Amino acid sequence: IRGMAARLREAADVEICPLLWATALPGGPLTHDVYQMVKRETLAAIAAQGPFDGVLLANHGALEAEGLSLSADSDFIMAVRQAIGPDTPLGIAFDLHGNLTPEIIQAGTVFTALRTAPHRDDPVTGYRLADLLLDVIERGLKPQTALVRVPLLVIGEATMTTYEPMKSLYALLPELDQQPGVMQSIIMVGFAFNDKPWVGVSTLVTTEDDPALAQSLAEDLARKVWDARHDYTYKIETAGVAEGLARAAGDGVFPAYLSDAGDNTTAGAPGDLTVVLQEALALGIKDAVFAGITAPQIVQRCREAGVGAQIEIVLGAEHVSAPHKTMKVTATVEGFGEVLELGGFQPYRSTEGAWACVRIGDVLATFHEVPIGITTPHHFSSMGISPTAHRLYVVKLGYLHPQLEDGAKRHIMLYSPGLTPLDLSLIPWKHISRPVFPLDAEMTWQP
Repeated sequence: IRGMAARLREAADVEICPLLWATALPGGPLTHDVYQMVKRETLAAIAAQGPFDGVLLANHGALEAEGLSLSADSDFIMAVRQAIGPDTPLGIAFDLHGNLTPEIIQAGTVFTALRTAPHRDDPVTGYRLADLLLDVIERGLKPQTALVRVPLLVIGEATMTTYEPMKSLYALLPELDQQPGVMQSIIMVGFAFNDKPWVGVSTLVTTEDDPALAQSLAEDLARKVWDARHDYTYKIETAGVAEGLARAAGDGVFPAYLSDAGDNTTAGAPGDLTVVLQEALALGIKDAVFAGITAPQIVQRCREAGVGAQIEIVLGAEHVSAPHKTMKVTATVEGFGEVLELGGFQPYRSTEGAWACVRIGDVLATFHEVPIGITTPHHFSSMGISPTAHRLYVVKLGYLHPQLEDGAKRHIMLYSPGLTPLDLSLIPWKHISRPVFPLDAEMTWQP
């Protein structure tokens, strides 16, 4: 959004008409009523403030909603297209962890997607899209787009753009964009945890007016992505829960950040598991912070007891997802709040719900009324916790988001249990399109 606005402000004859901004932490599909409310408000704003010379959307690309037979992004973008008419240019920016469909491509005019994971190019991606849209409007272009679906099921932690093969594959995109007639090229990793037929990796190329060129380049890019399929492995340090905790605590490199990857709230898990915390207490881990545990009952207990009070809590009593492992502990309430004010624009929300921080022996743990993504140092400091002064930090992420990554001296991703496991074969798939690699390891494929 910031990048879009920055580019549009550079054009003296452009008036920006903001319509609607809605964001949420990942966590299952939207209810039917909430999704219809968002769509209804968007379409009403289009009707009230249009007609427009062009429209920009910032979609993640992995939205699902109850009661739909297609992805919510597809349904939403098609509805916007119908509202603005067939001839109004429509630009759409995506997270690279979105799932593209033919319906999206048919509805849109120009497209961009993030090219870094962890994500560091949000403003650049928005700027690029607004620039493309202005070019279409000013020159009267009728862009042609080709989409190729690649039968790969991968998660973001195995396709980080700071490591091979994605580093080299994404390096191809700026070169493709410089070819005569090419407007934009995209690799979409997809969002593998959505058990839907449209989930998967895809490549996309948009040209100014040449569908054959778009198709040829998209197929060539897809072939390169497919040929690297055996190399989508974890390049960052990984370990089992007990091994990772012991390794991080014992090697003297601090602050060490550990990801509770199986309960990754930024990938849709509820963040309710205390398995890693329980293991750390059993091992006698010292000077550690366990942040972002969803436990509304514990939060309420802390509110009622007050700062400084000692309370007994049962870790695991609020587990929604398996395993249902419990541990009774004595905790001291260090702090709590009705809201968590983060200040400024944050990746998900700048204001979060009620929270409480407790001390259990020599570790701190933060509990939250609703799921939260602890993705920046501000999340810690807003709860009175230094993001760097402790030896160990455990967060419910996969890879670290940029601001945490920059402050960590070491990072270990844990093979922890939960709804977002690092091993995709553990998920009981029912609806994805088959065959798909690596679940069907011997399959062959051509674009």
